[in-house]
Amino acid sequence: MSEPAGTTVQAEDQPSWVDVVRRTEHGETVSVVAHGKHVADLVPSGELERLRETIDVLSDTDLVRDLAEGLADARAGRVFSSADIAADLAARHDVGE
Repeated sequence: MSEPAGTTVQAEDQPSWVDVVRRTEHGETVSVVAHGKHVADLVPSGELERLRETIDVLSDTDLVRDLAEGLADARAGRVFSSADIAADLAARHDVGE
């Protein structure tokens, strides 16, 4: 796995953690290297939440299958316009579904 784009700090250099936190507040990922080894990444909290949501989605095999089927349908041209969907919903509403 490659290091993410952003800043790299050497733990042995005793970086200013105030500066490191400030960088993450501005959306930057900061890699931490200790004893020549990449040991950690500090990421903005919004990015961490996005990654957790991605893990949740990818962990749901039924959802992944449904997404793959939907993409295959779209690629094959099996799509509906928003007007078609609105008409279908209106018709369902009229018959009490």
